[in-house]
Amino acid sequence: MSKHKIILFCKELKKCLYHNRIFSKEYEILTTNTEEQFLTCLENIHVDAAIICFYNANVQDVEKLLSLDALTGPIPVLACCRELNPEFIRIAAQRGMSRFLVSDMKFEEAKEVVFDAICNHGLKEFLNYRYFNGIDLSPYIVKLIDEIVYNFPHRPTVTESASRLGIDRGWLYKLCKQNCGKSPASLLRTIWVHQALKMMQHTNLDNLDIALQLNYSEESSMARDFHKELGCSPTEARVLLTNQDPEELFN
Repeated sequence: MSKHKIILFCKELKKCLYHNRIFSKEYEILTTNTEEQFLTCLENIHVDAAIICFYNANVQDVEKLLSLDALTGPIPVLACCRELNPEFIRIAAQRGMSRFLVSDMKFEEAKEVVFDAICNHGLKEFLNYRYFNGIDLSPYIVKLIDEIVYNFPHRPTVTESASRLGIDRGWLYKLCKQNCGKSPASLLRTIWVHQALKMMQHTNLDNLDIALQLNYSEESSMARDFHKELGCSPTEARVLLTNQDPEELFN
């Protein structure tokens, strides 16, 4: 299987904590050193994740980098930094960046953070980009999405989700329709199909193994979700993934 592709934005590459010891060895890496170059590459080149190195950034640089549009797109964006502080985390989280590589992190742990961003998630980024970007969401929907992402791949029933939120099924249905134009069941189906596509793209698992990993009762259940969401079978979707990103198959 080919290496995952990432874009690294770093103004002083030789000072990046992880470039020589992890990024350049483990991934197909494209380096950029200007904001314009970074955003242009993200827009025109298929990548699995992006990393912004804040290691030598001053206060003004941090403010500028945290305002980049890339942070609210469908691609997971990670921060590489010397240390974390609550204010940085708060601002980064508001902009969509929630994964961090820090100086005292073991290299195996750092690799796991990047791998998790690429293979297991990108989920919250996808949902924010597709449905919620710029929308003043209901607190119930914010909590719903956070719980789904945190507990993935456990797939809650609509009744279970409503109960956790302390509301009834009818109110949850109304909130989902208002916030994302979908019923709760349809939103869950979209999430599971998206994650199945990500696994097809980034692992060697066959359709049955992916269905089991995603807690489907059987492969045919996953196939039904694919037909409802994409109008094609999982096998046909694999072919489409040779030329398109998972997000594009929903358009």
